[in-house]
Amino acid sequence: MDERYKCMSADKIYQQVAAYLKQSIASGELKIGDAIYSENLLCEKLGVSRTSVRKAIRLMIEENILVSRQGKGTFVKGNGGGVLHNALCLVNHYTRAMRYDVTDHYYTDIIYSTERATREHEMEFQIFSRVIRTAEEALERFSKLKFDGLLVDGYFQNHFEELDFFRRISPNLVVVDGHPGETGLPVAAPDTKEGFRLLLGEAVRRGGPVAFLYHDQQSLHRWRADGFRAAAEEFGVRAEWLNYGQNITADNFLNLDHYLLIHDTLRPWLAPEHFGGTIFCSCDYGAAKALQVLKRYGYHAPEDFAVAGFGGVGFSCYTEPEITTVKVDSDRLGQKAVELLIDQINGAVPPGKDFLLPVGLLKRGSL
Repeated sequence: MDERYKCMSADKIYQQVAAYLKQSIASGELKIGDAIYSENLLCEKLGVSRTSVRKAIRLMIEENILVSRQGKGTFVKGNGGGVLHNALCLVNHYTRAMRYDVTDHYYTDIIYSTERATREHEMEFQIFSRVIRTAEEALERFSKLKFDGLLVDGYFQNHFEELDFFRRISPNLVVVDGHPGETGLPVAAPDTKEGFRLLLGEAVRRGGPVAFLYHDQQSLHRWRADGFRAAAEEFGVRAEWLNYGQNITADNFLNLDHYLLIHDTLRPWLAPEHFGGTIFCSCDYGAAKALQVLKRYGYHAPEDFAVAGFGGVGFSCYTEPEITTVKVDSDRLGQKAVELLIDQINGAVPPGKDFLLPVGLLKRGSL
């Protein structure tokens, strides 16, 4: 037996085994995510019984330092210090879910996939669904609900200049479906540049003038606008930018009929010198409304003007013609966000690492 343990009672020995493991973690010999030493090795190295080793491990699990995964072993836990043991939380912006789910399941796919992926990693999943108006309100509501990691709905970027205050809730977090250029936090988002590169390839083969119909009231649309700008520069395409959200406050924008805004913004561009051109839209909703504007004035897509959307939401194939768009697999986006967060908890990736989701082209009748 190790000399340090000869004069100790059985009750004290397990505490010393725990102290040895804690020192191994503190020195860096055992890192976050590492499996701890085997029972046999600890018994042999320290000259103690299996009972003492198992009691020490149980103690460290209760202290949230180790985590036991059935059939895999016992591992050094991340530094989230969650009150809810071994758990992730999706902080969902309630109003966003309502808007998406009226017509499509884009955001509910993110919710379900984050839960599924979390449980596949044998962790608990919680969802916090609330409109948070101030950082102080968020900290108050989470004061008794700490987690090992947070998945933060990118829609919060529309309400806060920066989301750093979430780090005071958990040091490990990922912004889901947000704008990487508007936060220093890690973000999982669609690769918008690649998406518009696919669409622009179709438009270049077609030829003719190009317009980009968008608004800048929400981070999701600004991220897509940045992607379009970068892709257009690569192709050497000059586009006319049609912002139907300009000169309107954010609150008013949400309460106005966007069809009327799109109509008034797009109508002047539908001139003879632009015949044969392509109208790129920052989302499928905008593309559907653009098709309605064309129909109102007797134009046909794609013969007179082609139209392209972004997102691949369900109703994009219910229009006439069906909308050519970029497919964003939001289920996959949620899954990858969880993987990025767990890698972050385990120290496997740098804290600021982003993930850009590959996207695909849905070639249909509008382009």
